[in-house]
Amino acid sequence: MPLLGLVDTAVLGHLDNASYLAGVALSSTLFTSVFWLFGFLRMGTCGMTAQAVGQRNTIRILQLLLSSSWFAIATGALLILLQSLWIPFGLELLSGQATADVHLSQALQQDQQQVVNHAMLYADWRILGAPFVLLNYGIIGWFVGRQNTKVPLVMLISANLINILLDLVLVLYLGMGVEGVAIATLAADVSSVSIGLGFILNRYSSEFPLLSGWLPNWIVIKEMIQVNRYIFVRTGTLLLTFALFTSQGARLGETYLAANAVLLTFLLLISSALDGFAHGAEALVGEACGKRDHPYVMKVIKVSLLWSGASAILLFMAFGVGGDALIHLLTDLEAIQTLAHDYLLWLVFMPLIGTWCYTFDGVFIGATKVRAMQNVMLISTCGVFIPMLIIIDYADLPVEQANHGLWLGMMLFMFSRSLGMGLISGHYSKHRRWF
Repeated sequence: MPLLGLVDTAVLGHLDNASYLAGVALSSTLFTSVFWLFGFLRMGTCGMTAQAVGQRNTIRILQLLLSSSWFAIATGALLILLQSLWIPFGLELLSGQATADVHLSQALQQDQQQVVNHAMLYADWRILGAPFVLLNYGIIGWFVGRQNTKVPLVMLISANLINILLDLVLVLYLGMGVEGVAIATLAADVSSVSIGLGFILNRYSSEFPLLSGWLPNWIVIKEMIQVNRYIFVRTGTLLLTFALFTSQGARLGETYLAANAVLLTFLLLISSALDGFAHGAEALVGEACGKRDHPYVMKVIKVSLLWSGASAILLFMAFGVGGDALIHLLTDLEAIQTLAHDYLLWLVFMPLIGTWCYTFDGVFIGATKVRAMQNVMLISTCGVFIPMLIIIDYADLPVEQANHGLWLGMMLFMFSRSLGMGLISGHYSKHRRWF
């Protein structure tokens, strides 16, 4: 998954102006935030499908796929229709332009406008992929819930290969810049959905006659809404945290925004690597809850924590040894390299702090204990991260220290999530409250 962002960052990081990378970072953050507001299409579909697998309810499994797909198409179409309302507003909010007249010099305001122009160009193409992105979420969640992770692997590898090839051709060979990156990402999203649907038709077509029709089942839709409303709030709060992080970085200047974008690519690598075990926990805990098998739930939690912890140690060592080399791979702009190096240590230790929150996310989604997830996220954002931003603003720190404060806030945010869900998990396990 993170290769899509990694390749885009690497290609733009080798162009002659940081505004290209900063613009795509800004627009990508907006689209990631908006799309992941509907991340419940993956998480909720996965947890509910896994429980249906445990109950051996094939009709419900198919109804979940159908309902999530209809919802994805309708929501994606609505985002396209309303793009003139939310995209300019979102980019302005993230870029900090609303406060530019007060806080920034004229030269820096001009730099910001160039960044926003590149971001808008990227957005004009990226928005067309909205239905395909959301369909991807539902399809991947459904396959993972059925404990079939090979198909999502094929979908994502194929999408990455297409993205890499088109990035190289459109950006480096044809010189299309930001527009080329956006077209490559759009093509990758479309190809991923096409491959997923192909596997569904090939492997599960014999089950389709069990359905009474191709329209969504409104009882299933209602159940999905009841589960997913908490995931929606939880995801929105998580994305608010990253949006505030990006917005605060944008106010420090385009070089800081670009350097933070490079390091956030590292964080995407970390989260995607650790999410592998979280996805496994979603499927296995969900199946165990469908069967009401408490000992197996405990076994899955133990093994998931063990393997994600071991992976976190490997990531810590990998970034400690090869972090600088990866920064140079992503960009050859010296100013961005220097800044990214100055803040690399935060990313080196991030896997050790954040690993538990990723794993517990998977456990809670599989058990559909999503209200507890929501509450922990609200506390971590409103009680930890936002107060850190207020302290940074109130202290009026130099930009170098202010950016360190941003990364400290992110680290404390991850720790708070890990601690909160760990305590709740212990309570549920002790009192057998997973069902």
